[in-house]
Amino acid sequence: MSPVSHRTRLTRELLLGFAGIFVLPLAAIVLWALLGSSGDAAAWKLRTAVAGAGLAVCSGGYAFYVYRLVKRRIDEPLLRFQESLEDIAEGFILDEMPEEAFREAEEGITQSFRQVVAINKMMLRTVDNLEQGFEEERLAKLKQVELTNAYEKFVPHEFIGFLNKESITQVRLGDHVRLRMTVLFSDMRSFTSLSERVTPEENFRFLNRYLMVMEPVVQKHGGFIDKYIGDAIMALFHQGADQAVRSAISMMAELEQFNAGRTGAGYEPLRIGIGLNTGELMLGIVGGENRMEGTVISDAVNVASRMEDLNKMYGTSILISEQTADSLLRPGDFHIRKLDRVRVKGKTKPIDIYEVFDADPEQSRSAKLQTLEQFERAVALFHEGEAAEAETLFARIAGRNSHDQAALLYVERCRRNESGPIGPTKEEEAL
Repeated sequence: MSPVSHRTRLTRELLLGFAGIFVLPLAAIVLWALLGSSGDAAAWKLRTAVAGAGLAVCSGGYAFYVYRLVKRRIDEPLLRFQESLEDIAEGFILDEMPEEAFREAEEGITQSFRQVVAINKMMLRTVDNLEQGFEEERLAKLKQVELTNAYEKFVPHEFIGFLNKESITQVRLGDHVRLRMTVLFSDMRSFTSLSERVTPEENFRFLNRYLMVMEPVVQKHGGFIDKYIGDAIMALFHQGADQAVRSAISMMAELEQFNAGRTGAGYEPLRIGIGLNTGELMLGIVGGENRMEGTVISDAVNVASRMEDLNKMYGTSILISEQTADSLLRPGDFHIRKLDRVRVKGKTKPIDIYEVFDADPEQSRSAKLQTLEQFERAVALFHEGEAAEAETLFARIAGRNSHDQAALLYVERCRRNESGPIGPTKEEEAL
């Protein structure tokens, strides 16, 4: 219905009310007053007064009619309209037209309210669609987070961060960065013979228990595990060599507690060796389009692996290269002694290696501290070709500490007059 029709309807009701309540009764009263007049002044005055009263009554009646009409058709619907708008402002969305309240309302108001209801229905559908969209987006993000967390178990998030990526999905083949880090290698001694005594399932459970114990120690000291190589661990530390050395010491302490449980259950205790080296490396993504992995490529990695392997020969637990020793900010925090000079495969210049013996048993650690100066003096004499004098010192040190296998090894080398740096192993030469 058009606005003109709205006004015509309201005007018609007002005119009908005016005619029925005001004009007709007033006309009847006036006619009565005029026709009934007989020239008598008193009667005329009375009839005039009655006509005036009739006029007042008709005017009041019509005014009341107009008031009720406006209230019913305009005022009350507008009040309900206002209440509905307040409900909408508070978040209540109308989905139905309240016909009872607007049955007698002015058509323009009713139409406007119908439009509001229609808009609210549209808003309700829009809100539903938005909520559904938001929920789908939330679930997609949760799925992405879950997927990213799963991927990070294979590619550490630190690795992704060094490549300046926010997610594993952004990593591309060939992404790389050059960094200076400390590389830690740890390896279990006699793992093959241990594995032969148990079933493959038991071996898997045992290996995972061991690795689950070591992983938090590396993370606690600011490192992350780059890869597991069977029973071996390769970890990277970018916050300094001190943190890497502390991690190695803590790993040995954690191993002691792990072994306490094993021996209590009747199993043989484990022994591991740890080697560390510091240097420049390339960290990046290698592989093919369908199979990629993160890795580090550097001579520093090879030297760290060599440090770990040399523990077997010297009977030590933790060995560090001269690059790591020189990178320590607080070397006084650790018990370190210069152990030897070795040649690593691919290098012509020998490098010095150092033993970190903080994790040794108390008796051995105390004896190594007391003989530290003598030991390093004997090592220097050995490499200067003074094998006889070096042998005397090493023998004296071994006499004070029978667990110092490095001193015992030097005694044998002195007797064979094998002065000079130790070269690559046969395995390294074969490679």
